Amino acid sequence: MKYKILILIFFLGNVIYSQTERDSLLKKDIIALVEEMEFMYGYDQTLREYTVFKTFDKSETNRIENLSDSLRLEEVKKRSFESDSIKNIIWRKYINPMDAEHTERMIEITKKYGFPSIKRIKKYYNKDFVDPEFNPLIIFIHSPKKYWEDLKNLMRKEYKNGTVNQCQYGYALWQFTGRKSFQPMLDNGFEMVEENGKTTIKSTCD
Repeated sequence: MKYKILILIFFLGNVIYSQTERDSLLKKDIIALVEEMEFMYGYDQTLREYTVFKTFDKSETNRIENLSDSLRLEEVKKRSFESDSIKNIIWRKYINPMDAEHTERMIEITKKYGFPSIKRIKKYYNKDFVDPEFNPLIIFIHSPKKYWEDLKNLMRKEYKNGTVNQCQYGYALWQFTGRKSFQPMLDNGFEMVEENGKTTIKSTCD
């Protein structure tokens, strides 16, 4: 019995030390990591926005996104590509390959430092983000399907370790099950609510 207790204490001690070590590494490398992840996030968002708005001008895309639904649809329609060929090229040559590369890099980062949630980053990073909407989780959300099973396991471990909260885990799980149902989110911190006559899904997490 004593032997089993000692094993349990050793195991728990290792888990605590391991997470403490990952926090220490994150703190030490925070500047380089944030700058790298901001680049990956910016690339991800900018290329996707270009396929919709046909511009790299962030002020212009923000202006369009802030329009009413009807005006935004009208603006997007005016900017749509006349030929699908360039749009297909952007996805095939610039978005899909880099989604895979960014996913692999984020897996490396997560295994070494723990998932770098905004809450964890802000503990050690005292500057403003280049993009106020920056969120490393989006890089995983746009991961190719071939990574989904590994990412489900990885994010489950990170949820148990406390580096992602329940809603972040539920949102990731929704993506990694193909967005077929909101149930992974509803099972993990989200709820359906009525707002302005529309049914929406809303986070209950801080």
